[in-house]
Amino acid sequence: MAVWKCTACGHEKEGRCKPRKCPQCEAKDTFVKVESSKEEK
Repeated sequence: MAVWKCTACGHEKEGRCKPRKCPQCEAKDTFVKVESSKEEK
């Protein structure tokens, strides 16, 4: 799992895939990968 951060509002979300829309500020395509969890192979 990766941690994704919205470049518009700073909201962080954990998930396998890049979110299409921020649940907090509703911005589209603003997520960047911040860090990955230790479980990734």
